[in-house]
Amino acid sequence: MLKDEHQLQEGEILFGRYRIKGLIKVGGMGAVYQAEDSAVEGKLCAIKEMLDSFSAPTERQAAIDRFLSEIQVLGGLMHPNIPQITDHFVVQNSFYFVMDFLEGTDLSSLLHSEGSPGLPEYKVMEWALQACDALEYIHSLKPPVVHRDIKPSNLFLRQTDGRILLIDFGIARVSHPQEGFWLGTPGYAPPEQQMGRPEPRSDLYALGATMHELLSGRKPDDSFNFPPFEQLSVKVAPELENLVFRLLSLDPDDRFPSPKELRESLQKTLGYTLQLCGATPQFNFNVAVHQTKLNVIDPLLRELMHRYGNECHTRFLPKHMDYLEFTLAFPTEFSLIICKNADQQLLIFYEKQGILDKFEIGRVDPQKPEETGMIKEIADRFVRDYESFKNANWQISC
Repeated sequence: MLKDEHQLQEGEILFGRYRIKGLIKVGGMGAVYQAEDSAVEGKLCAIKEMLDSFSAPTERQAAIDRFLSEIQVLGGLMHPNIPQITDHFVVQNSFYFVMDFLEGTDLSSLLHSEGSPGLPEYKVMEWALQACDALEYIHSLKPPVVHRDIKPSNLFLRQTDGRILLIDFGIARVSHPQEGFWLGTPGYAPPEQQMGRPEPRSDLYALGATMHELLSGRKPDDSFNFPPFEQLSVKVAPELENLVFRLLSLDPDDRFPSPKELRESLQKTLGYTLQLCGATPQFNFNVAVHQTKLNVIDPLLRELMHRYGNECHTRFLPKHMDYLEFTLAFPTEFSLIICKNADQQLLIFYEKQGILDKFEIGRVDPQKPEETGMIKEIADRFVRDYESFKNANWQISC
């Protein structure tokens, strides 16, 4: 059984890198903390902790393997309505993943504070449109990613720009329903999901249940029964009510076939174009970093991994790059450190020799193709410096 109380204390250093600043929330699956990333100049981040409930070593190892496998998929997601996952690890009996720190509120909290009893129709439709953008993206992946836990508390309204972010992917995908149990939240999960057979249209049902709650203020139960809005003394436009109840069809074939068709119907019902669905400058920077990593940095580092063999202490490269330390050693460690500076929108390269402090050896704007060629020069400098460093150590050891 999962522990109810959170595990980490303010000031605690997690994984030798993240200093816990405080608890954000705690729930049945674990806890969420605000933390400071010492490797990226004190950048604020959110750390989600999931405690396992396995006593047998084989079961626990299988859970860890599933978690790491799934988080590799989730770490590859790049969309303006999905927070960036930047790190993941296992410590003792807990799983952790690190993501962007968000300022704002989730829609469950907003409904509780501002609902009378529900929230305005146009707002609910705007939020649903943004959720459709995220769902269309994850459902179009090969293979499709099914969120499986859409509900008001997993739709986060960002304070800075009013953007809706679809959160809590990692916890929702730790286990596989095909293994004899299902994940999700009663009231929001459709019948096929509760029978262990989730599919992309299961997320559409959950979005319908979410919209019904946001419009009516009534939290759904597990009876698959959603009263008409008039019965709840809530006035909702007929077109919107029809849309919501189509989403809530028990047979997936009776729902919208995909988020694309749902978005088109929502847009028509809303009657105006929503401008927030485009990418933000920060997201464009993240995409540029990701492409530069895939096309330039990773090939260079893989070449060095092959060239130096056992001298290379870095065994794998992460999918996304917030901070990367690439280490060679013969016998003393010699590292190339790459940091993503979101404020300056630059990649900054450092070199670290043994126990000495790191020092900067270059910076590149990944959004300027003409500058990415400098990365090869930086890598060449790192190799030359390592060879000199290695030769110096070799001579001393002789």
